Amino acid sequence: MEKAKLDERDWLYVLTMISGLGRKKIREMLEMTGSFQVAIENWHEVARELRLTSLITAQVDKQSNDASALALLEKREEEGTRFLCPFDDAYPVSLRNIPDSPWTLFYRGDLTLLGKMSIGVVGSRKPTPYGRASCSYFVREMVQAGLVIVSGVAYGIDAEAHQATLKADGKTIGVLGCGMNHVYPSRHRELYREIESFGLLLSEYPPHIPPVSGLFPERNRIISGLSIGVLVVEAAEKSGSLITADCALEQGKEVFAIPGPIFSLMSAGPHNLIKQGAKLVTCSNDIWEEIKHLLPKTKQIQLVEKRNATDVISLSNEEKAIVQAVTYEGIHLDELMSSLEKDQRRMLHQLVIRLEAKGAIVALPGGYFARR
Repeated sequence: MEKAKLDERDWLYVLTMISGLGRKKIREMLEMTGSFQVAIENWHEVARELRLTSLITAQVDKQSNDASALALLEKREEEGTRFLCPFDDAYPVSLRNIPDSPWTLFYRGDLTLLGKMSIGVVGSRKPTPYGRASCSYFVREMVQAGLVIVSGVAYGIDAEAHQATLKADGKTIGVLGCGMNHVYPSRHRELYREIESFGLLLSEYPPHIPPVSGLFPERNRIISGLSIGVLVVEAAEKSGSLITADCALEQGKEVFAIPGPIFSLMSAGPHNLIKQGAKLVTCSNDIWEEIKHLLPKTKQIQLVEKRNATDVISLSNEEKAIVQAVTYEGIHLDELMSSLEKDQRRMLHQLVIRLEAKGAIVALPGGYFARR
């Protein structure tokens, strides 16, 4: 195969597979030559100008000959590797406009989600029961508003956001900090499968790239880039999730922050964001007011009707007693049981189910419940 028969998309893929050749150098290469094919044809001159290492130069020498490039592309086809790049119409417009946009987006799942309105949800990897309850509540409400939930498939709030979305029959996008052939964290193998089946997995890294700590902060700009705004649920003062909020601000996106107990270390991040101008949100309507003008008119009408219907929740005396005993931070079922009168304890299981259905309380992992 002659080089001329490989298009710019093919050569970009070849360059993406070169270890150590990052986004910045690829961008400089294109700016210097105007074409990846021209860069390949004049490789040694390009390498000298960009001061590339001998290791990178040797890799490109090996992969840029006709046979090697074709073999690499054929292997991609055999493995079913799918990706988007800026040469594709399906490449999301929202990412074209951000600084340092990704050259490639490897994906598995429903690509049409990239054309839908999305909101990013991030937070601590070690959230409190209050944080989990807040995340689940906001996610369910946003799913009902028709939003796609974007997060990073990490422990804690990320996983809570994806799982709450799937439980509400919503759509979610998971942005990975490694290649798709690696499941990280390993306990999220089933979550990976569910997102791939009912949502979309994305990574800017080739499938073989393992999880490395330095890669995870880089994916945050993609989470915010895909989203109309970012919701920060819980975060310590120096939490990595705050990087996503910074990216959102740099991209001109809305940042929403859920306040928390003042003595909780997990409240420091959101509280600092609020001091810096992030939108304080205590209910889904606070987000709705900021984004409703971006939604289709029919969806706006549906949300108004839903909000009016759920403003007042009718509760029996027994149900009110349960709600009063349940805290916003979360209470364990055993502690809840001991706080009730004998007649109420006998009915606790049925009352809890009814209150969950009415949206007055929410079940949390580990046998905890929190007020909504």
